[in-house]
Amino acid sequence: MSNQPFKAGLIPEYVIKILGAFPTTLILAVAALIIGIAIGACLAAASFSTKKPVRVIASGYIHFIRGIPPLVLIYLLYLGFPQLMKRLGVDMSAVDKKAYMIVIFAIAISAGFSEMMRSSFLAIDKGQTEAALSIGMTKLQAFRRIVFPQAFGVALPSLGNNIIMLIKLTSLGFVIGIVDLMGKARIIITIGYRTRMLEVYLALAVIYWAMCFLLERLNKHLVRVYTKGKKQTQ
Repeated sequence: MSNQPFKAGLIPEYVIKILGAFPTTLILAVAALIIGIAIGACLAAASFSTKKPVRVIASGYIHFIRGIPPLVLIYLLYLGFPQLMKRLGVDMSAVDKKAYMIVIFAIAISAGFSEMMRSSFLAIDKGQTEAALSIGMTKLQAFRRIVFPQAFGVALPSLGNNIIMLIKLTSLGFVIGIVDLMGKARIIITIGYRTRMLEVYLALAVIYWAMCFLLERLNKHLVRVYTKGKKQTQ
């Protein structure tokens, strides 16, 4: 542990250095978000299935994923899955680390997105769909024109919160050697012989705080615009 005095003036310098790894964090977050939403949509659809086995499988997946710490999930899929595939004769040593983390992050957030989508659709009165069908709309038209726009408005606040959680989740990429924001900070600390840990981690905290703050403000703006100024439930 360093005995050097704390220097707040170094924080802006470290912020600039750490931001060099921002593209990696952005790629991980955006790719995982797209895949996670796709998986979540499939799970939400499965939860409404008329077939009980499909509902049970979807529910089991959701409860299992939500009950596992993300770090444990990383070790299970990054270390355990390749070993399983190797026993089956498939060599996965050439798979990029980023690909693993994108899939892992997507799986980690998919359960939350599924529950968000499911609760949003359940919030819409079924009578609206029945009314749409009674005036000649197809089920697809009723969903696209009436149900989905309202469900999307209901889901927007939760969507923003889930994206913020994903941004913070990407900080775990360093555990398998990915040089994202957290990975870059740890490299800087190592190169500096661990003499400026506090300044570096404060710089990292400022970056994550700024990203989450901007996303929160953007989400609130989108909610206001989408709902046309209607009062939102806080």
